[in-house]
Amino acid sequence: MHGSCGASGSWPGVVVRQLRPLTWIWGLILTAALLWPGRLSGPFDGAPLDGMAEAVVVGVLFPALWWFHPRFLTTRFARTCVVALLAWKAFTAVTLVQDGWCVRFVPATPYVKDGTGAPHSWDLRADWRAADPNCSAIMTRSYDQFSDFPAWFFNLPPPNESWPGPQDLPPGATVGMTVNGFLTTGRSGVLDAATSVDVVADMWADGQLLWRDNAAQRDVLLAPGTHRIVVNATLTGNRWQFEPLWRGDDLWTSAMATVGQPSRFDVAMRPGGKWVSAALVTLLMGAWLASMLARARSVPVLAWTIGASMTMVVLARSNDGDLGRWLVACLFAAVLLNVPRRLRNVFGAFLLVGVPWLTLMIVISSPAIGRFRLYAAGNDYWMYQRFAYRIVMQGYWLEGGSPTFWFQPFYRWIVGGLHLVFGDSSVGESYWDGACLLATALFAFHVAKVVAGFRWGIVAAVTTLSVFTLGTTWKFIGLGLSEISSAGLIYLAAFFALRSRHGCLRGALSAGVLATLGFYTRLNNLPMAFAVAVFALPLVLPIRMAVQPRVWLSRVSWRTVAGVCGTLCLGLLLFAWRTWHYTGVFSLWHGTQAERLSLWQPGAPFALTLDRITSSVMMVLTMNDPPRFDWHALPLLTGTIVSALAMTGVPRLRALPLGPVLFCLAGLVGSLFARGSEYSGRFSIHVIAATSTIAVCAAARARRTRWIRYHVRETPSAQSSQSTRFSKP
Repeated sequence: MHGSCGASGSWPGVVVRQLRPLTWIWGLILTAALLWPGRLSGPFDGAPLDGMAEAVVVGVLFPALWWFHPRFLTTRFARTCVVALLAWKAFTAVTLVQDGWCVRFVPATPYVKDGTGAPHSWDLRADWRAADPNCSAIMTRSYDQFSDFPAWFFNLPPPNESWPGPQDLPPGATVGMTVNGFLTTGRSGVLDAATSVDVVADMWADGQLLWRDNAAQRDVLLAPGTHRIVVNATLTGNRWQFEPLWRGDDLWTSAMATVGQPSRFDVAMRPGGKWVSAALVTLLMGAWLASMLARARSVPVLAWTIGASMTMVVLARSNDGDLGRWLVACLFAAVLLNVPRRLRNVFGAFLLVGVPWLTLMIVISSPAIGRFRLYAAGNDYWMYQRFAYRIVMQGYWLEGGSPTFWFQPFYRWIVGGLHLVFGDSSVGESYWDGACLLATALFAFHVAKVVAGFRWGIVAAVTTLSVFTLGTTWKFIGLGLSEISSAGLIYLAAFFALRSRHGCLRGALSAGVLATLGFYTRLNNLPMAFAVAVFALPLVLPIRMAVQPRVWLSRVSWRTVAGVCGTLCLGLLLFAWRTWHYTGVFSLWHGTQAERLSLWQPGAPFALTLDRITSSVMMVLTMNDPPRFDWHALPLLTGTIVSALAMTGVPRLRALPLGPVLFCLAGLVGSLFARGSEYSGRFSIHVIAATSTIAVCAAARARRTRWIRYHVRETPSAQSSQSTRFSKP
């Protein structure tokens, strides 16, 4: 029906048609309930997601279920669980004190520009918006090694904004750490701690010294009741350990540790109260997952999904995930399955390809859960981290960390948001990159499926992911750079543009917003962001119809064109206004590397400029710098060559879809004007899905497999499937 925001038979229709505003509201309420930092420490106690169970369930499973099976949120059972979880979090926030102990770091020297007190950890349970926080973090688990400590602040630059020196980072740095809290126990016992040689500490209980410098007085008994605990420590080197022990066992499982002095009600609530959130989340997610599996109702598909995912778990756990990378390419075998017609859509592709892919992301990133990493100072990803801290922890939300954007803008906000959810750990960036790459692969699936059939769609999706995993781009997953995020946002914008072709204004505006964010994330991708508007054309409009404007102009969704281009232009205006606000210069490129990286330098001979352009384009298409042949890049080369030949009118290739071909070529426009350097494969990421799609469609055309016949006039049935048929005049 005209004006509907969900056309049946295709994605985003199959996925988005149930996403009514009320469903989105319930999803957002559940997000708030899941991430609300709980007063009671447990498996699902909210942000930061520093445990294996909550990082996987809340960080991966929940977003996947919400996106691909949102209809479950319309059930009374789901909404009852959501309300109960939110009410429990609110009740405990008002009535109970915070579990854990307050950890505060005191560096020997100032640690960051505009820093006025102790450094912050990415811990929402601490007073993270205070200029001088009482707690850098809340300790609810033992710190077994250096990376377990909430010491992410070592990634920050010194106050002069230069790179950290030898005395600013371990092992050269010296840091003071204090731990404060209360211990409540019903039995007498000895409070002890396991420490390492680089941790010199003393522990006090109610003003009485328990032990100092890892020796003496460790046999002091604490009577039953509540005791105030203070630990003073000096940390040097990088061999750190601090494991509080009660009666010889891990404190966090054998006693009650709180930030404030607990009341009798606190003491009474804690034994069973800490499992309430865990029970509600487990019940909700278990029922939601069962509902999605019941929706599939296909033994071959579910067997493949479970089998491929379990194999991924086994193979990806060793050798830095290399075996799992090759297993991604083996997902091509999914084309041999007998898939029911109702699953020959993006939901089915998600089960066959997306679930094993996300499993790979979980397995290879699992060692990072609950642990921080030290970034190499001066690199691009280190810059994003420091800017994210300045935005979120120091409150420079509009400035974004710097008045101008020498480094790409929006990704620093993304990094800050991920750290708020996952804490000091960078595991969220791995999950985010995996989701963005999956979006590009599902775009490839959808286009190839509409043009050539479901099996060719699976081939396109697996080809896209295989190029990422087997080529030079693999190292960028989870590294902390902006290219994957920009690609994911732009391809998601293309999906919404396709959805908006049938009169959905929200889809057109969403496409424009996502395309704008894709540009903000990577400024080089502006041509591709504007190219999202080509999906205002029928998806399978052949290139040969481009010479008949009277035919295709009548098929253009001008609502989509206006929504995408209008929103993008507004985004550009706001971007330039922000630069003017801080610098007095109204420009998109002021303060960026545009002039330095430009291929069109004043006074340069044309032959030199042409050579630079050729090198830039080939760097993108070969995924190597300097350019060299790489068989992993064959889909990029093939898709680009085929697109160029199709636009020149080569027979048979003229039947390729016009919109995807233009989208593919638009991805190369940026390389005609600027050339990046270093990080081989980095500047190819945004074109991998588009070129792989065209390469697969061309292969399908060559084999004459399930090729769509074209008719001049759209039929009603084609409108419902977002497929336009064209007949010869």
